[in-house]
Amino acid sequence: MELKDKVILVTGGAHRVGKEMALSAARWGMNVAFTYKSSVRLSETTRVEIEALGRQCLAIRCDQSKTEEIQPAVDAVIARFGRIDVLVNSAANFEQRDFFEVTPEGWDTVLNTNTRGPFFFTQAVARYMLAGEGGSIVNIVDESVLKPSVDFPDHSVSKGALWTMTRLAALRLAPKIRVNAILPGAVLQPPDWEDERYAALINQVPLKRLGTPQDVCRALEYLIHAEYVTGQMMVVEGGVTM
Repeated sequence: MELKDKVILVTGGAHRVGKEMALSAARWGMNVAFTYKSSVRLSETTRVEIEALGRQCLAIRCDQSKTEEIQPAVDAVIARFGRIDVLVNSAANFEQRDFFEVTPEGWDTVLNTNTRGPFFFTQAVARYMLAGEGGSIVNIVDESVLKPSVDFPDHSVSKGALWTMTRLAALRLAPKIRVNAILPGAVLQPPDWEDERYAALINQVPLKRLGTPQDVCRALEYLIHAEYVTGQMMVVEGGVTM
C-alpha cells in the first residue's frame, strides 16, 4: 500500500504508544484521525504536532465502551477525508485487581473497552473499506495473550478475546481487508512506575534491553505494507513470552 495521502484512524491516539503510531503515520505521509476519551489537552497537543508535519488531522472524542459513540466517530472521519485505509485499534484500559475482586461492573467496563469497542470499530470501518479499495486493520494486544497475568484477570481475558477477534475478522473480511495484531512488550514506562521498577524488567528480557515505541511503529509500518500477511500477530517484546 502506498501510504502518501492515505488515511489512518488510530483509536486512543492522543498519548503514549497510540500517539507515537499516529505521529509515525503522519511522517509516512498519511492523513491522521484519532480518538480520545478524556485527554482533551493531550489530544490538542497531538493534533498540533501532526499538522506541524504537514498532514491533515482530525481528533474525535469517543468513549468506545459506549457502542453508540463508535459509528458517529467513524462517520466523522469519512465526512472529513472521504476514506479510511488503515484502522489501528489501540485504545484500551489496564486495571489491576485480584481474581476475587473482579466485579460484574468492572468486568463489563474492561471487556466493553478492550474487546467490544474494537469489534464495533472494525465492523463500522470495514463497511467503508469493503465498499472502497479495501484496507488494513491492526489490533494492539499485549503479553497477556500468550502469558495471562493473574494480577489483571479481566484485562487478560479481554486481550485474549481481541486476538481471537483478529483471526475471525481476517477470515471474514478477506480478501479486500487484511487484519493483524501487534503484541508490544515493555516499550514505554507506565506513568505510575518508578524508574527502578521499570528498569528491573531488563532482567526478564532475553535481549537484555527494553524496547521503544518506535519498535511498535516499525511493526505497524510492516503490517500495513505486507500485502500477503493476514490473521497474524507480530510479537515485539524482546523474547519475554518464550
